Amino acid sequence: MQDTPFPAPTAQQALPFLWRDTATHRLMLATLLATLENALLLTDSATRTLEDWSRTHGLAPTPTVRAVRVDTARAPCPPLLCEKLELTPQQASTMLRYRHVRLMCGQHVLSHAQNWYRPDRLNASMNTELETTEIPFGRAVTQLAFTRQLVEAKRLWAPLPHGWELSPLPTGSGDYLTPPAWLFRHQAILQRHDGAPFSAVTETYTADLLRFTPPSLPTHT
Repeated sequence: MQDTPFPAPTAQQALPFLWRDTATHRLMLATLLATLENALLLTDSATRTLEDWSRTHGLAPTPTVRAVRVDTARAPCPPLLCEKLELTPQQASTMLRYRHVRLMCGQHVLSHAQNWYRPDRLNASMNTELETTEIPFGRAVTQLAFTRQLVEAKRLWAPLPHGWELSPLPTGSGDYLTPPAWLFRHQAILQRHDGAPFSAVTETYTADLLRFTPPSLPTHT
């Protein structure tokens, strides 16, 4: 799968990124990314984690995450995810439904979520909500008491260069940083309480998650 399977979020183009190209801010960003990714890996609900993050960092006056449908062509389910859903790629093409949304908080596009799910393993009301509303996927299926099994976690941007701990940190230009659109990507399988897998998800997280006012840099006299 490509690192950028869909266009970059448009909201970020109108919102400033206030972090500076300094060693201190890059260290802070590296720590924040590790903290956020760890929180997402430890939870079964990415939506709840994103709402907690948005509330803590003031991303919007009302830190409620909403799912906004993306009108794109159906993407094929990756073969490894088909296998984990107990389907062949041929079966998946007819048995799986596809849902692609942007998870947004205020103006911020926090992630793109692609879901391939088995409607035969959900109840009728869940299928109706997923087909007709923009409710986040995890919230729609919360009655299943599902668990989440990580398949792959891939970092797409690192604020610090490889091997930074072995040499002096670069001082940087001091100008505002312009990070790439995508920070990291997770692939996971959702399983019902009885262990039956019912959804495969690919979540690609964006730089809007870091679009808040950073701490002031210390001044030296």
